Amino acid sequence: MAESELLKIDGVGPKAAKTLDDCGFNTIEKIAIANADELAQLPGIGKATAKKIVTNAKKLIPKAPAKKAPAKKTEISVKEIPKPPVKKAPVRKTPVKKPATRPSVRPSVKEPTVKKPPVAGKISVTQATQKAINSAPAVPIIKQKKTTKKQTKKRKVVRISKTFGIVQSVVHDRAGKSSNRSIILSLYETEIPLESYLGRKVRVHLKSGKELIGTITRIHGKRKSVEKTVIVRFSKGVSPHIITSRAIVL
Repeated sequence: MAESELLKIDGVGPKAAKTLDDCGFNTIEKIAIANADELAQLPGIGKATAKKIVTNAKKLIPKAPAKKAPAKKTEISVKEIPKPPVKKAPVRKTPVKKPATRPSVRPSVKEPTVKKPPVAGKISVTQATQKAINSAPAVPIIKQKKTTKKQTKKRKVVRISKTFGIVQSVVHDRAGKSSNRSIILSLYETEIPLESYLGRKVRVHLKSGKELIGTITRIHGKRKSVEKTVIVRFSKGVSPHIITSRAIVL
């Protein structure tokens, strides 16, 4: 196939076609693109033969049709664009009202007579009373002073319990978790029975300055015991450093 295609080139024989095919120039397009000096270096092909082969190969390649130039767009000025006709709104004709015809002669109508109120008689004032009225001092208008004091609201007195306690130890969770949330608190100066403290809030003052608030959930040990100890539960786990901290019952 390659030899028969190269033999179409004028000046290429069977030997030259085989040489070109072996050296990679196996199509007419490759030979037309190649340089004549490159073909002259091949065995059995001289410079003159190489130039002849390249020019004849270019003749066999069909030329691509020339691209048509795009049509120029005709510019239209703004003045040449016709404007749409403006439709005028129809003018409504208002009917002219004719004046009402009045009778030329008015009927004789008597106007009602309006009675004027009687004029009150002038009060005669003597010169002495008039002088006394003029010399009398004007009554001063006393303005009420605005009170600037704000009404103070009565504050509700919140009574804090006297009962306090000392943290004895931390209660370990039954599940064996590391986050222990309960402590044993021994109470002092109890004002009410021990059962009444259940559900009350307790504020623990830590040595670091922070505070924790917990809830008394149950009584620790026997209820008749001399030591009044309760269990306080927190929402988060507590550190063992909470031991010996002071707590106040709210």
